[in-house]
Amino acid sequence: MYSIIAGTVLLAFIHALIPNHWLPLVAVARAEKWERSELLLVSSITASAHVIGTAVLGLVLGMVGAKLAHRYDEYIHYLSPLLLIVFGLIYFSINLPHQHRAVNNNVALYQQSRRRWIILFVVIMFFSPCLEVESLFLAVGAYGFNNILLLVLVYAVISITGIISLVMLAFKGVELLHFHFIERHEKKVTGIVLIVVGIISFFIH
Repeated sequence: MYSIIAGTVLLAFIHALIPNHWLPLVAVARAEKWERSELLLVSSITASAHVIGTAVLGLVLGMVGAKLAHRYDEYIHYLSPLLLIVFGLIYFSINLPHQHRAVNNNVALYQQSRRRWIILFVVIMFFSPCLEVESLFLAVGAYGFNNILLLVLVYAVISITGIISLVMLAFKGVELLHFHFIERHEKKVTGIVLIVVGIISFFIH
């Protein structure tokens, strides 16, 4: 369980760094000449929408994992780590870039109200959950509903805090590191994390 929580913290942090999670907000804020307080509000709403979309699917998968644990109680502590390793190998092999249906390239073409931008970003982020994290929710189902909720809380705090922090730093003009390496190789990084968590989970429950 501890290894799964650690893996969730790491993946949530990695996903927060991906430019598609925060760069479009900064671009729109500058194009629309938003105040810092407006951007803070919008980024908080959209980051929360992204987390909610991921958490809803995660809760469903967590409950599936709980049912599997109840049904195959003898084997679940071996099956969960094995699933994480399998998912990790799949992600490592695919290595497709993580993308949202973002508006990075077309910001200058739109002159919309703040409300419309909020709706647009909320819809985009809610329906673009971080699927890589979902395998961890499936695995944690073996440890009960309380631990599923704990995983949701951990993921939510790290993701929302990370996205908002990056948005505000970029808006302030702070030179951020180039995160394109993470964006290009995110699936490989995710795969490695899942494989490591799966191996550790064999020994630490």
